[in-house]
Amino acid sequence: MRYNIAVISTLDGQDYLVETILDGLDALKQDQAIDYFFVDEHSIEAAQKADLILLLSNKFGSQYNLAARVDRWGRTAYIDGSELGKNNRYDREIQRKVIEGTYEGRGAINREMLKKCALYFRREKPYSHNIIPLPFGIERRYIHYQQGQKKDVDFACIFGQDKYPPLRREATEFLESWCHKNGFTYATKHTSSLFNRDFRSQRSQDRFYDILARTKVGISVGGGGFDTLRFWEILANNCTLLTEQIDIYELGSSMLEYQRIFQFKNINEFEVQLEKLGILLKTNEWKFDRDVDEYQTILDTHSTKARVLSIVDRAKEKGIL
Repeated sequence: MRYNIAVISTLDGQDYLVETILDGLDALKQDQAIDYFFVDEHSIEAAQKADLILLLSNKFGSQYNLAARVDRWGRTAYIDGSELGKNNRYDREIQRKVIEGTYEGRGAINREMLKKCALYFRREKPYSHNIIPLPFGIERRYIHYQQGQKKDVDFACIFGQDKYPPLRREATEFLESWCHKNGFTYATKHTSSLFNRDFRSQRSQDRFYDILARTKVGISVGGGGFDTLRFWEILANNCTLLTEQIDIYELGSSMLEYQRIFQFKNINEFEVQLEKLGILLKTNEWKFDRDVDEYQTILDTHSTKARVLSIVDRAKEKGIL
């Protein structure tokens, strides 16, 4: 069955989870699996007849008044792309309040939408109160790697900013020193300096993805939230992923159990993992890029298309579709 989905977009600007959803919707429309349209003042009636309504939200908020006019909360899925920001995800008191539902700041659970909407998806933990995890996905534009491409950059550790959290800067500085000492190649410039402060342009992003396509090991540390584009961009380009300890999905989930993922909690564990990877690289035992099956599984499981289909599947389970 081909579903008709109404999309109520954000108030001002987009964010990366919004882009994940829109890329997935577009891919599914091209596959003729769904139809979708954006809700505005002139399409209220059409939205009321849609099979499913996606209410997108980011740090600027959402068009709650438009959703209220549609007034089909029993068919509405709320998509929460917020994050705590800065270093707040490390603050135990803030985390406690978020879990309890008493936190009122940026990145708080929208309790009104949780009560009203049939489904509530959220980019960041907690996933209590029937909240469903929905991390970023691998957008089609990320993938610049081509099968058999030469990987001539050993390590890439590139962030847009490294103030939040400090582990970003610590990892970058340690990696540069370690690579100099051990004779490995690396790329560590900030995206802002690497692309003349125009990282959002398509040309700049293409240059960045070209670097990742040539990289063997990409390094990811979360920012204002744990889920970060870098995590998915690295996997998208058939790299080994060296990441801050994964805090995506529910406890015990196997969604990110891949041979090519190495994790660390702090700079000491980061060094240990670097030493392991260094041995693999120097002894030519690093072969993760040749594991075509695992790479394809990652692309299929974590594509933006798969993210949107996970929303559709939950709506089916709920009896909405």
